[in-house]
Amino acid sequence: MFDWIKKRMSKSIWYLLATIVVACAAGPEIIISMELMVLVEFLGASTFVLMYVTGLKLFLSNLLNKLKQFESGTFFFIPSLDTLKQMPAIAIHAMPERTTSIGFVGFTSLTALYVLLR
Repeated sequence: MFDWIKKRMSKSIWYLLATIVVACAAGPEIIISMELMVLVEFLGASTFVLMYVTGLKLFLSNLLNKLKQFESGTFFFIPSLDTLKQMPAIAIHAMPERTTSIGFVGFTSLTALYVLLR
């Protein structure tokens, strides 16, 4: 059993010495490479997420513009936070009139159809 431990320890000592020699030969470049790898990991993940968030924001802003154009004849507007603090009852006007009406009629129709066909 002690022979096995001696063999393992002798191999470990050579690995340790090889690591020390490489670290001394490379010098501070090892630390710099580790820092750069961490930086690449963080920037890679954040850039990946930022790309998808930006695309989603662009897609949703296009939909919001189309919704505002569709609701142009109604009282649909999005009040600012300061306005909501001063007049909380104005939040009811943030509901799009046409879209809410279409949604209500559609939901009621589908519910009636489900009840009749069940």
